[in-house]
Amino acid sequence: MKRDLSSRLSSLHQTGEIKTGRQIAKDLEKSSINDLFPGQGREEETDFGLCYMREQEFPLAHRHGSSSLDGILSCRGPELALPARDSGFVDFNPYHALFLDIETTGLSGGTGTWAFLIGLGWLEDNQFMLRQYFLRRPSEEKAILKHINNIAANYPIMVTFNGKLFDLPLLQTRQMLSGLKRIEPAQHLDLLQCARALWKKRLPSRSLQSLEETLLNLKRGDDIPGAEIPAVYFDYLRRGKTELIKKVFQHNALDILSMVTLLERIFNTSSGKLIKHPAEAMALGYLCLEAGRSSEGISYLREASKSGTDPWAEEAALELSFHYKRQGKLEEAVSIWQESITNNLASPKTYIELAKYYEHRRKEFRIAIELTEKALAMAKINQAAYFNRTDDLSPEALQHRLNRLKRRLLL
Repeated sequence: MKRDLSSRLSSLHQTGEIKTGRQIAKDLEKSSINDLFPGQGREEETDFGLCYMREQEFPLAHRHGSSSLDGILSCRGPELALPARDSGFVDFNPYHALFLDIETTGLSGGTGTWAFLIGLGWLEDNQFMLRQYFLRRPSEEKAILKHINNIAANYPIMVTFNGKLFDLPLLQTRQMLSGLKRIEPAQHLDLLQCARALWKKRLPSRSLQSLEETLLNLKRGDDIPGAEIPAVYFDYLRRGKTELIKKVFQHNALDILSMVTLLERIFNTSSGKLIKHPAEAMALGYLCLEAGRSSEGISYLREASKSGTDPWAEEAALELSFHYKRQGKLEEAVSIWQESITNNLASPKTYIELAKYYEHRRKEFRIAIELTEKALAMAKINQAAYFNRTDDLSPEALQHRLNRLKRRLLL
């Protein structure tokens, strides 16, 4: 029986019906992966052997969601410095930018993680170039990393999405392990950081695909989930399967194209050309005040505070009042608090700020008591938001303030 099974296995090996891992590896080396993308894939010789790349050229009129790629051409000047919180971007030029996105064998990073698909994108004349380096076998890693270094050296600005924490450090680790010089861009624009600065309060998620759907009017169809990508690559290495690898290439390409149109959306929002929600005006107000651009910050916060949209209007009004308070312009702050109360947009915080003013500045304890009672009543109504707080807006802190004010009134 054992001999029959051995004979059968030997026969299957000879006919090619089953293959060992070594045979699969040999087949992969003999075959050309260019068949995946006829006319787009090619090999290039380096000092460290061959590396494989796929190249595509997109006309700038190419539509991606609700925008076309040529929108990036207007992204010039200082506007990106605001959401990036980096004055180094005041002279941003899109032709100096290299877009980077990678697909890896894991999400944890570290020395055991490979970047098996590295996508680069850049403007060249009147088109957008997209190049994807694919790690057909581990032995080609050094050749790929060296070739990427040569390209990156031509671009002073790197643009990524979460690349400061993941993509770039992982590539630098792989280069260091390969004995190569690390990529060190002069400037690094991380679009995730910009998105958080502009849309943290408006959007529950700032993932790239969430931003695509909410801001770029783009809905991916038959896209492969990111969590499945490592298994697809390992399946390719072990069994030579390439069907799903094509989807990984497409996933990576979509990520880079979305970064291009997202950059335009960030630029237009930060420049004030495209503000579609009071939360965006409020975010710009915060950023401008932080950057020392007070007049612009005040203008944006006033715009948001006049929107009549709760809670954005009230929060913007509070931030504007705190700015005036820090500047010693207390009367302007008081005017904002009173206006919020009149317009029924005030929260307990507004009432308490006004109560502090009447207690400490005006010594009008009765008014301070009335305002504190109102704040306490509102906190009790909205128990979910206030009963677990540990600051001066917790019901206990508000009751303590109220008792103290009543004692002062009796003195």
